[in-house]
Amino acid sequence: MPVHARLRATVLALMPSSQAGPPEIAGLPGRRLLVQRSDDEIVARPLDDAFVARAGASVRFPAPWPRTRGTREVAPDASLAVFAGVHAVRAVDPSGATRWEVRHGCWYGACREMHEAYDEYAARQDHRYPESGSVGFSADGRLVWAHVRGPSSEGEPNPDTADQWLVVDAENGRVLARADAEAAATGS
Repeated sequence: MPVHARLRATVLALMPSSQAGPPEIAGLPGRRLLVQRSDDEIVARPLDDAFVARAGASVRFPAPWPRTRGTREVAPDASLAVFAGVHAVRAVDPSGATRWEVRHGCWYGACREMHEAYDEYAARQDHRYPESGSVGFSADGRLVWAHVRGPSSEGEPNPDTADQWLVVDAENGRVLARADAEAAATGS
């Protein structure tokens, strides 16, 4: 059965393509956001149901590491951005303050270090292109799901776990549940 598509709206990007990745529309009807990520920040603009930008300024979240070093997600109400990186999952508010961080094993397979900060491996070529790990918010924005490399700084029951799924409280970063992904870091 063929499906016919029609143009509903045209939405302008928030940043030039030379400085940022492609813009994305995220969220459910009534809570849609236009989101775009550069190396330095994420910009999110609320959209109405006709995909028109809502009144008010865009929300900007300073990025803790370049966009080639992981993935990101913005909360449905644009109050928080979560970054999944090579060594940690970090929640950042629009002021740039870190709300919480869950550190985990390094996604570079040959590295067994528990990095404290991005600066420890920023110039290392072997840590340049992480292809694993991800984050996502629940529809109400209260939970964050994260695919991370074990072990985590939270001290899971089995330190030999290669990668795992975490359910994290978006408000305070407390790990509420974890499961061995048993995926050998094949991707999220």
